[in-house]
Amino acid sequence: MERGGVEVLDVPAFQLHENECVSLIGPNGSGKSTLLLSMMGLLEPTAGQVLFRGEATASARAAIACRRKLAMVLQEPLLFDATVYENVASGLKIRGLDGAETRRRVLAYLERFRLTEMAQRSARKQLPKEKARPKRSRR
Repeated sequence: MERGGVEVLDVPAFQLHENECVSLIGPNGSGKSTLLLSMMGLLEPTAGQVLFRGEATASARAAIACRRKLAMVLQEPLLFDATVYENVASGLKIRGLDGAETRRRVLAYLERFRLTEMAQRSARKQLPKEKARPKRSRR
């Protein structure tokens, strides 16, 4: 993987099997985020290929299909300029759930993460400690 003409990541091979958990650890700038972004199809590899369940993710259609089955939680919360409810619902809508099922799940997640009372508040205007809560619910 290259960024700005500089090689930033060289992974000859990596396999992650279904139901397997892996932790990526390393110092700042070691390529952890670059690897994850390339696995999600958000960065195009400069060489080689990314496979998801045995299928190449090089086409836009394949990358989107792959992304709909994965989630990436970043260190800093990325919230839409919308309510807490709408932020939690966003991932479900992208995955094509119908309105009734989206509402059912969003309400369950809001309750689970004790966000029910904040559902109609702006997600961006939460206290700093609260900002990560809608993101954790967005699965």
